[in-house]
Amino acid sequence: MTITLRLVFHTVNLIFLVSLANICLLFALLVKPFSEDKSWELVCWAGNWFWTYMQNHWENTLNAKGAVEVSGDEIPERESAFIITNHLGYSDYYLFHYLSSRAKMMGNSRYFVKKEILRIPFFGLTFWSMGMILVSRNWTNDQRLIEQAFKRVKENHHPCWIVLCPEGTRRTDSKILRSQAFARQKGKDELQHVLFPRTKGFVSTVQALRTSHIKYIYDLTLLYQSPDNGNNKWKVPSLADQLNCKDLTKKGYRYKIHVKRIAISELPQDEESLRSWCEDRWKQKDDLLDKWMNDSKLSNGNGIKAKMGINGVNGFDHHIGH
Repeated sequence: MTITLRLVFHTVNLIFLVSLANICLLFALLVKPFSEDKSWELVCWAGNWFWTYMQNHWENTLNAKGAVEVSGDEIPERESAFIITNHLGYSDYYLFHYLSSRAKMMGNSRYFVKKEILRIPFFGLTFWSMGMILVSRNWTNDQRLIEQAFKRVKENHHPCWIVLCPEGTRRTDSKILRSQAFARQKGKDELQHVLFPRTKGFVSTVQALRTSHIKYIYDLTLLYQSPDNGNNKWKVPSLADQLNCKDLTKKGYRYKIHVKRIAISELPQDEESLRSWCEDRWKQKDDLLDKWMNDSKLSNGNGIKAKMGINGVNGFDHHIGH
């Protein structure tokens, strides 16, 4: 089968699966008034089922799993957490799901998404039905909206990963320049590889989750390496680039994830100190990315060092579809 036909087949499957997922999610909404727990379980099952197809296609059909390298702290199975990460492109979701699938939390992942996403056919309804955290531009200015965003998860102690990209947008060269100009104006460090974080959403989320069952932050640092050995070596591959590639590992793509697991109780209490903490973490990310990019090329994913799971289980050896 040619690459074009495979891409068409994948797209048709995706639309079909989104339609089926929407039916399951609609049923979950009908169940919700009678059983919140059953409704949540059904929503998570539908999400896991849909995302497993997408992840299996990326890891196995396109052979990306051999190109992923993970380092840092162990992630226990089924642990609820608040995830913060640099944001490079739409492909970041494959890296999130690489971790969440092995922690058995893929269907339980909830992302901060702009309310405008509801306008996207099929996918907008899916995100709304799954209980994604829909936020408006100035949501952090209204305490009522902050509480509303986390109400369902907190009140029912639902196991989940809440994922926030504090940069607020994908990194591009022009955005890096604007970010550096902002940092100079504010007397802050100028970051070379990540955007200066917008800390309001981070601070509001930490403060809202302090009294919840979510006790840890996972701070992720992401990096891509493309096959080009020239100036585009660190280019973030588009979805089209990857979906049109028969074998991502053989082609020379590499994906690196670093995990830092931090207890929320260890974070500062006041808002100003939390802002500084987040900014310091982004400076550390920038330094780490600089080190990676100045070292030799990223290793093949078979050199994974990190662990996942409970009691020392090496979860990274258990690939989706195997």
